[in-house]
Amino acid sequence: MSLETTESHPEEQPDGPFSRLIGVMNALGTIWIIGLMVLINADIFGRTAMNAPIAGVPELVLFSIVGIVFLQLAHTLRSGSMTRSDVLLNLLERKAPRVRFLLLGLFNMTGAVLLAIVAWKFWPHLAQAWEFPARHFMGNPGFFTIVQWPLFAIMLAGIVATTIQFLLMALRDFVHVGGNR
Repeated sequence: MSLETTESHPEEQPDGPFSRLIGVMNALGTIWIIGLMVLINADIFGRTAMNAPIAGVPELVLFSIVGIVFLQLAHTLRSGSMTRSDVLLNLLERKAPRVRFLLLGLFNMTGAVLLAIVAWKFWPHLAQAWEFPARHFMGNPGFFTIVQWPLFAIMLAGIVATTIQFLLMALRDFVHVGGNR
């Protein structure tokens, strides 16, 4: 069984403001990765060379990994970089292309619905963390803490962007079912 990307024809996706938005989110995630690497290396250097670690690096790494994943999720989906098994889809591409697009459309619509539910259920957590930041933080009080609402906002933005991307892909797939390319 081979593992291939989610979308075998990412070039068919139109460019537009939403595409640029998720491109910017992806670029921010990449810049964040670079900053995180610099921070981790500075902490390692501080620990070993000067016996002076940087406070809060573990918390910032945890915060960053989650933030980066959600910033880059919609672009990963759009570019066809999500992993899945395409054995059935590859067979259907040759034998029954409309059935393939129907299955892809149903898959993408299911993804959109599930992520919309996640966004709906996640929203109250963001609102509560925004309203009561002193109760919603990561780290050790008195040593290093970071409020959670910015991370929750990034997560919600990534969930919403990925939901929209799933919807756009489902729409494209359903148009192909009708035979309009």
